[in-house]
Amino acid sequence: MAEDTPEPGGTRPRPETADAHQPSGSDVGWGITGTLLSGIIVWGGAGLALDRWLGTRFLVLVGLILGLGVAIYLIVMKYAPPVPPHGGGAGHNRPGGRRSRPGTGTQTQKGQR
Repeated sequence: MAEDTPEPGGTRPRPETADAHQPSGSDVGWGITGTLLSGIIVWGGAGLALDRWLGTRFLVLVGLILGLGVAIYLIVMKYAPPVPPHGGGAGHNRPGGRRSRPGTGTQTQKGQR
């Protein structure tokens, strides 16, 4: 534990890779909230500016909806789990989603199969 404490006035070393730092739940929540709000504010503001410049009244709504849609898309792309590669995975599923049965005569938690 002593090796983790920095020298007085020094800083702690950063993790070597990005995978070593996993964000907490509140970090993810604030990131999602910030992305939604900034998308709505920026695109809604652009729609409001265009409305005032062109003398229309509908571009604010278009900007708000567009900002919300773009923000949701960015959130899904950033925070969605990665898609597993096609083919045999760790589950060894058969077609139809049924798991393959273990060999005959094997011991399970509930007894013999």
